[in-house]
Amino acid sequence: LWLYGVSYLFRTLRWKYYYRRAPLGKLFFTTAVNTLLNNLLPARLGELSIFALLRGYDRDIKETARKFLKVRLLDAFTLLSFFIFAVLAVRFNSLLALPVALSLYPLALWVWNRLPLPQRFPRLKTDAVPFALSLGASLSKLLAVYLLLHFIPLDFFRFSIGFIGGEISTVLPLHSVAGLGSYETAFSLTLKLFTGESFKKGFEIAFLSHAFLLFASLILGLISLFFLRGRP
Repeated sequence: LWLYGVSYLFRTLRWKYYYRRAPLGKLFFTTAVNTLLNNLLPARLGELSIFALLRGYDRDIKETARKFLKVRLLDAFTLLSFFIFAVLAVRFNSLLALPVALSLYPLALWVWNRLPLPQRFPRLKTDAVPFALSLGASLSKLLAVYLLLHFIPLDFFRFSIGFIGGEISTVLPLHSVAGLGSYETAFSLTLKLFTGESFKKGFEIAFLSHAFLLFASLILGLISLFFLRGRP
């Protein structure tokens, strides 16, 4: 559980990068509550907690929305980098996978900044610190689950492929209440498509992984709700 908590610390420090005036404790508790609500509510409705808890530190809600979008884009680029790295590591080797995965972030920034998007969408700088914190958050979360499930018949890279498939499902509109069924299906389907592992075995591993994530986020989220009561 402590390693899973480290992922919250990385995400807290990432929010601190954009909210210098906000107390670190409040940002940690906000991260935990946001994660809990996103895990439990369908279609990412838990994201509204970010606006409710942090908008007081911005000039207006548009600024909050821009920062929120930056952070979620960092999450997307991080998941993409890890996914490409894991797939290449399984099919070829990790030495080849590493430089390819590291090149994805600057490439993704280049593509994003050249898209004909409305002005309300932020242009992204090469924010190395927030991206490094995003990598740390994802890696510590992944390791926390994998080390807990050390008995499963999958190596780290194969597990990572399925795990990232499950994580991606949580940001899509198809995310069900508590992700029940949708997380497991995305995990096992991704694992089968990219590694050939059986859907049934993937579903069983996904169920254990998901159960831990729900339990851990529930514990940290409820504790954080207690500490956020009455905070300005």
